[in-house]
Amino acid sequence: MTANKVQNKESSPYRWIIVFTAFFTFVTFAFAFQSMPPLLRNISQEFGLSETESGLLMSMVVIPGVILALPAGLIVNRYGFRLMGIPSTFLVAIGSLTTALADNFLVALLGRLILGIGGAFIVVGVPTVIPQWFSPKDLGKAMGIYATSMPVATILAFPTATILANNFGWHYPFYISTGLSFVGALIFVLTMREGPLKKHTKQVSSGEVKLAFQTDEVWKSGLIWMFFNMTALAFLSWGPTLFERFKGLDSLYASFLTSILMYGALLFVPIFGWASDSWGRRKPFIVAGFILMIIALNMIAYTTNLLLLSSVIFLGVTAAMVPPIIMTIAASSLPPGLSGTVFSVVTLCQNLGIAFSAPLAGYILQVTESIQLTLFGVSLFAVTGTLIALTSQSR
Repeated sequence: MTANKVQNKESSPYRWIIVFTAFFTFVTFAFAFQSMPPLLRNISQEFGLSETESGLLMSMVVIPGVILALPAGLIVNRYGFRLMGIPSTFLVAIGSLTTALADNFLVALLGRLILGIGGAFIVVGVPTVIPQWFSPKDLGKAMGIYATSMPVATILAFPTATILANNFGWHYPFYISTGLSFVGALIFVLTMREGPLKKHTKQVSSGEVKLAFQTDEVWKSGLIWMFFNMTALAFLSWGPTLFERFKGLDSLYASFLTSILMYGALLFVPIFGWASDSWGRRKPFIVAGFILMIIALNMIAYTTNLLLLSSVIFLGVTAAMVPPIIMTIAASSLPPGLSGTVFSVVTLCQNLGIAFSAPLAGYILQVTESIQLTLFGVSLFAVTGTLIALTSQSR
């Protein structure tokens, strides 16, 4: 394929169909994943579970991602994501249906495990396709749109699961998730294609894959993403509890206040992706985002009423600075043919962060019984992310 033909395909309108398919594919997985938190109390009561046991229904989805992230990246590098993506999307649907039909804890756990296996390949593979269709100068816009998939899924899943569970029982949100996943699988089969940049790239050798794993910038991107997720998910996990216990808020408003973090991401992630493309700089957005998140978290600890609301909104806006930029840096750190390896490292780090953030924040709360010290401890995750970002070679 000539350079001109590659350039023409890079500017083809079809690339935006790829972005939509990538976005929707991730949303179907994330919707199934995020439907569980509002239902944990219902499921725990029905099956007689402890808090630790019910927590396994969340962590079981992440565990396959820790184990499969690196192998998934190697498979995507070799065979492309379309081949692996088709069974992965159907696994998400099967996992959701298994959970919906569960009449005991072990079957529900099996459903979440199946969901996690499908999700492990989706989380690694979906973002590798976008750099195959976009040149570096336009990649931030596309990644900014893709990065809104988790906020969109969370914003949709929380109220949907709560309303359905209150009216029909906790099984019904997973029937919705099953239907959504099958629609996503069909869209994936019909529209997902490997991009011209991948086709224009020579076959990846084992030596190049080894080099990718030895590239500092790849691991820095993964660690930055890990500490960002630790910061955000610790707040999302414990925000309602902290607001109820220490701010005296009712449970509904405490949950809404916490979810503002995702609304901020939904609105501003694409804007920051576009801004980084226009300015031609990436690193300042990450460093500024982390520093402002540190300030916002500590403002939340000491404010009430309107100032508290303003502080949470500020956290949501500043947190939106990191996701599209780190995804763009990761995608640009190596040639498109190695994107599977890059995102397997990023996903491995992300899953490790997700697995440990909530327990660590919970331990700080248990030991200190203080919202100020708990949020200060959470902000230390962001401090670590800032220090790593400062060492990045990205502009």
